[in-house]
Amino acid sequence: MTQTVEHLDGKHFEIIVVSDSIQPESQDAFLSDEPYEACSADLQENINPKQHPINNKLEIKSVMKSTNPTNSWTLEMIPDSEETVRILRYQRPFYLESLLKQPESRRKKSEVRKLFRAEYDKSVQSFSEVFKIKQIMRLSDSVCQIRAEGSARGSGFILFNRFILTNAHVVKDFLQNPNRLSASKYLEAAFDFDRLDSKVKLVPIKKQIPAYCFITDANKSRLDFALLELDAADEISGRPELLSYYSPGVPSTGGVCIVGHPDGGNKKMDACFIIAKDKALEAADEHISKNVTFIHVVSKRCIEEKWDIYGNQFSYNSCFFYGSSGSPVFDEDCKLIGVHTGGYVYLEKGGKTRSVMEYGYTMQSILDMIRAQVKIKGLNEIVNLLENYSGVFETPEKEEETDCEMEDVE
Repeated sequence: MTQTVEHLDGKHFEIIVVSDSIQPESQDAFLSDEPYEACSADLQENINPKQHPINNKLEIKSVMKSTNPTNSWTLEMIPDSEETVRILRYQRPFYLESLLKQPESRRKKSEVRKLFRAEYDKSVQSFSEVFKIKQIMRLSDSVCQIRAEGSARGSGFILFNRFILTNAHVVKDFLQNPNRLSASKYLEAAFDFDRLDSKVKLVPIKKQIPAYCFITDANKSRLDFALLELDAADEISGRPELLSYYSPGVPSTGGVCIVGHPDGGNKKMDACFIIAKDKALEAADEHISKNVTFIHVVSKRCIEEKWDIYGNQFSYNSCFFYGSSGSPVFDEDCKLIGVHTGGYVYLEKGGKTRSVMEYGYTMQSILDMIRAQVKIKGLNEIVNLLENYSGVFETPEKEEETDCEMEDVE
């Protein structure tokens, strides 16, 4: 019931009496477990202050009725927090001013994120068509795992005839010299390792190395490859020779597909997108900004000075890390464009290795050096085999650059 009380210092009040039958055991039962801001906003919309000019705190308690009284809570001041509140209030305008001065940099990061999302969507869609998937699956039959003494070392693929291509750093620890594998080490190529229970074909690798290069040349191109010869070619007959699917040049953007054996496991494929060279630093910044709490020491200086981007290098974001070096990289038309080689890695706090971005080297620079070396060595059989692919060679000047001393991997 309601009764109007008058003649109290000339003021008018309205008192609302709640029946004892519905009175809660305590006032805490009136408090809501919903956010305070939402409840106070609803209160101001639904109550006319002229009709009910009462204390706001009492009114809030009568409206904010808990749907679960047993889980009620109250808002209280944190003990001894007055000094902290005073400091935060003092610093607030300075923080706001600094944020307002950075609209351009914030906009750039937003644009980079949008670009990455768009490019990632494109890369996935590029290899979603069934005929492309079938083509990649057929070409993947030529991808193998390089093993030394039974342990996985990297990936490789049939380039032509009985010759497979991989990275130089995959086999460099097993060399007698750049022209020959160690006599005491046994290397083989494992084909058809598609599942852990697959029946794998193991093919021995000959000791003689037809072509090998691990240098940075005068043109700022990085060469990291080894052309190896299989000892029992009949074991892999009928598989695609990927040099037949080679396409010169690398697109500046677009999707790529990598097929290999990451982490020493079974064969996998990863569709990702190329990072344009002028976007590489932005891509690194984007990764760092998202993972800043996990990275020990990563700076722009490391990227600009130590993480060189070579003339024949192209970058992308892939989930392929260790064990996948030597994997073939295909473009959106399922054409061979390069060899997956490495990534810019760092350690998380837990010791897990992660990568800012990954990269490969173009096939053109590799093929030019292979042709130059086999001619100098007088390997006429290989020279004649390569004549069938004469259209893929575009830079004859490479024939004079055949000095390929070994370097250590940093």
